[in-house]
Amino acid sequence: MLIFGAANVSRSEGHSNFIDPGGIKIAVTNDPVITADTASFVLPFTKAGKLILVKGKVDTTEGNFVFDTGAPGLVLNVTYFRSYPVSEINEDERKGIAGSADFYGHTTVDKFKLGAFNYYHTEADLVNLGHLESKRGIKILGLLGVSLFTQCEMIIDYEKNEIHLHYISKKEKNTYQHEMLAHATRLISCPFELQENRILVKSDLLGKELKFVIDYGAESNILDSRLPEKILDSLQITGRVLLNGAATQKLEAVMGTVQGFAFAGIKTDSLPVIVTNLEYTCFGDGRCIDGVLGYDFLSHYKLCFNFVKRIVYVIQ
Repeated sequence: MLIFGAANVSRSEGHSNFIDPGGIKIAVTNDPVITADTASFVLPFTKAGKLILVKGKVDTTEGNFVFDTGAPGLVLNVTYFRSYPVSEINEDERKGIAGSADFYGHTTVDKFKLGAFNYYHTEADLVNLGHLESKRGIKILGLLGVSLFTQCEMIIDYEKNEIHLHYISKKEKNTYQHEMLAHATRLISCPFELQENRILVKSDLLGKELKFVIDYGAESNILDSRLPEKILDSLQITGRVLLNGAATQKLEAVMGTVQGFAFAGIKTDSLPVIVTNLEYTCFGDGRCIDGVLGYDFLSHYKLCFNFVKRIVYVIQ
């Protein structure tokens, strides 16, 4: 699910040093410090509706987290982390896809554990995710966003309910390849852009090049209502829906299907979409996205993201 605004604020690029448990001195910026029991591991997941749930542990609190590449980093449900210190925020940080998000501020986590990965001194955003818990009937501690994986290769396998993660070392950055890629019957690749810790890919819709965010936390595909009339007029409307996003405020949107969508060599006869105004998803430089690829598209494919090379692979 797209959490913008709260994550759009630029943070200081301060540097310090940190000694990890293995005794290695690492220069720390705002990225989390990762140590690993092993460079590769498989993270099993369950699904709550169309959301991917994985187990994680923040300091001493363990539970369910939503795997969400629409979020820029670690997001914590303020319900369970009210005792954490909060840094000062301003009104510009409170914007979300549906207007005003229940954003409480930034905090820092001493240690976050995800499978074999240990993250230290990790910044996190505090957000009220109560509406998400109510809808799914399950306790959710937070969301896992892109900044946690920017030193990794990541494969999402819906068929087996697994996420494969590999920490890419400096020595491997030009050579590493997962066996799943090496043994693929067909492998399609295309570059992606990382903009403010969001995965942006080029796609084609009715002959027009568009920029989409790949969002594993989005339950539906989304098109911006400000796109050219040629595209919007091609929409076959099937109904209306209420959106929540990261906010408790609801927003009505049109749902339907569009023809002629293509991404990384994949062409779809009919792409289900929700059409809404994405003005709150613009980046700090003023650029806006044209849409979001969510569960209704992503669940049909096995995708691999190499964040070091900035390449996404479609494994077939």
